[in-house]
Amino acid sequence: MNAKVAKAYANNEVESSVISSDSKELVVLVYERVLDNLKIGKCALENGEYGVEAFAKANDLIQQGLLACLDYSAGQDIAINLGAIYEWSLREMVNGRIEKSPQKIQEVIEVLTPLYEAWLSLAPKAQLHNGQAERVYKKTVRPTNLSVVNA
Repeated sequence: MNAKVAKAYANNEVESSVISSDSKELVVLVYERVLDNLKIGKCALENGEYGVEAFAKANDLIQQGLLACLDYSAGQDIAINLGAIYEWSLREMVNGRIEKSPQKIQEVIEVLTPLYEAWLSLAPKAQLHNGQAERVYKKTVRPTNLSVVNA
């Protein structure tokens, strides 16, 4: 199987999982992609690279997938607090890139991870998607950096 066919198959698998997901599972998927991209971007910074694509994807996912979906009228304080966390995350991502600081990116990962885990516990079916994150790391992160993936 050539690389183009494999990539199309992988994209189809992700699209299929999105179509069949409920709202909680979709939030879990967004968190997984955000964390995937933050870890890839952090790894890039550690290697003296910029990680532009990974950080751009993480930024878009936070803005369009997490922030834009907050329902402030229904969620009230919870939505306000989540919004503040997401906005902080966006600022810290920018600061981390400017300062070329993998540690700042790690702090964002550490703040978002418990939120991801909470959503994961609300959507038990989403655990099936959790294996996709590991496949993304193995394809994207260089073998010498695999220890960073589990950070």
